Amino acid sequence: MGLPLVNQFLAQGYALVRILSALKIKPSTYYNWRHWQPSRQEKRRESLKPYILDVWKTFKFYGYRRIAAYSQQTDGPKVSEYMTLKLMRELGIKSRMQKRYRKPKTVVTVDQKPNLIRHLHDLSGVWQTDITYIQLTNHRWVYLATVLDPEKRKVLGYKIGDTMTAELATSALQMALDKHRKPLIIHSDMGSQYTSAEFNIKCQNYGLKHSYSLKGHPYDNGRMEAFHSILKREEVYLKV
Repeated sequence: MGLPLVNQFLAQGYALVRILSALKIKPSTYYNWRHWQPSRQEKRRESLKPYILDVWKTFKFYGYRRIAAYSQQTDGPKVSEYMTLKLMRELGIKSRMQKRYRKPKTVVTVDQKPNLIRHLHDLSGVWQTDITYIQLTNHRWVYLATVLDPEKRKVLGYKIGDTMTAELATSALQMALDKHRKPLIIHSDMGSQYTSAEFNIKCQNYGLKHSYSLKGHPYDNGRMEAFHSILKREEVYLKV
């Protein structure tokens, strides 16, 4: 604590011997401190901090693992997970992941319908669809219906509405059909919006086979569920 004071007293004209004696500092301690140079590793650590901070400011939902992975995939410095974690702690930053939001319970009013994709390894002829809910800054709720190509992980159609209806689900499918080559199979959960006559007539009109997740097995529609989860966590709740 007293070492930085030595230079202050020297600047005021006091003799070094008297300063060290008054502060009870050994001459060897003072000279070691005066001539100290950061090691190569310490210099690298300090040089990495601005980079880590910059990545975190750009992607505040990134934790140390994803920042480390980002560094390996870009042209910047390469940083290990261990080093990234240490530097983030020193900088006092961490991922701003939002807590998970529970999906509204799906209303199932009909008997189980066939799951046509459960044992498929090639999903190139399949679309997946689902409805999720989003809370806005004014505490109002809206519903987002999305149609996804699970193989390309690409959104093909979507619709936002105030209520979770068959019309909402059907409109998202219609957008996808208007803009893309139709698939062989459309897969959804067993919610009333997807078992409705309106949605299934649309499928029949376009010659689509309708596949359904098993009741209580949302992972059958896993890529669709994962997309909605990431969308809300990283692009909605982080920015509102």
